[in-house]
Formats: sequence, structure tokens, C-alpha cells
Amino acid sequence: MEKINLIIFARRPEISIGKSRLKNKIGKILGSNFYYFNLIQTIKRLNSDKRINIKICVTPDSSIKDWPKHIFYNLPRIPQGPGDIGEKMWKILADKSKKKIIIGSDIPNISSKIIVNAWKKLYSSQIVLGPSEDGGFWLIGLSQNHKVKKLFKNIDWSKNNTLEQVQYNISCVTKVSYVETLIDID
Repeated sequence: MEKINLIIFARRPEISIGKSRLKNKIGKILGSNFYYFNLIQTIKRLNSDKRINIKICVTPDSSIKDWPKHIFYNLPRIPQGPGDIGEKMWKILADKSKKKIIIGSDIPNISSKIIVNAWKKLYSSQIVLGPSEDGGFWLIGLSQNHKVKKLFKNIDWSKNNTLEQVQYNISCVTKVSYVETLIDID
């Protein structure tokens, strides 16, 4: 099996950046500490599987250079760039060079077994999705040869049915597979 191209979307872990919904619920310091711990555990867990090739897609874009040295500094980092989350993901997925999987950095129960399963599904499907318990999705993968132009068009990312909205944008002739439903921590 070829190496799995996994892109982890991540915010630079610090009190003043990111995960505002989580920080509003449990406080800035607890939210930041949770995110920091979960990010490290996610990368550690998935990076230990030699079948997986990880890139971290970071925000703010300055995180390319200003990334904490103790958080897998040697892993390649690419900027998320401007736009909403859909525009950012599409920029990564639209690169037709090879199939790839995107996940968030806030999935506590993620495992390499699930990532490998998702990758295998891309051999027979054009799209693979990992539903989340809140009505969204925590994983999306596109096969190498598939072209989906309007996958993230007209998505209201603040609603609890983003998976349903994305599914609506997928043509009925497109083969879609699914992996386990997991919790993502907003």
C-alpha cells in the first residue's frame, strides 16, 4: 500500500488563538490546555504509524515559522490561507496530484486504524467521510482522479448539519464511503 497522505488542520496552540467555542464553554486556559494536549496526542498517535505521511496545515499562516519547537517541529507545515474552512480545505483537496485525507486536530478518539481504513476506501470510492456526532464531519478524503467542484459551496459552517449540506453538493453518481462516527471537540 502506498503512503497515506494525511493533512491535519491545526491552529498554533496558544491561549489567544483558536477554538473560541471550546474556550467560551470551559475557559481560555482550560480550552487552550485541552487543545494543546489533544494536538500532541493526535500527532504522536498517527505519526507512529509509518504508513502515514503527515503534513500539518496551520493557522495563522505565520505558524509556518512560529511553530512551537516541542510540537513535532520537523513535520512539514503548510499554511491554511484565507477564507472560511471550506475554502481552506478545498485549496488542499483541489491539488490533483494525489489522493489525500484531511482531519481536524480536535478528534480525541482518532486512531491510525481508522485512517488506514479511510485510505483503503478511497481505492473504490471517490470520497470518504467521517461523520461527527454533532452533525458535521471530522474527516474528508478525495481519491486522486475525482473532480468535485462545488463540494463546499453554500455551506453554513455554523449549523449542526454540515455533513448533510456537503452530501447535498455531491453528485448522485459519485461513490461515497464512510468511516466511524467520532466526536470532534469544537
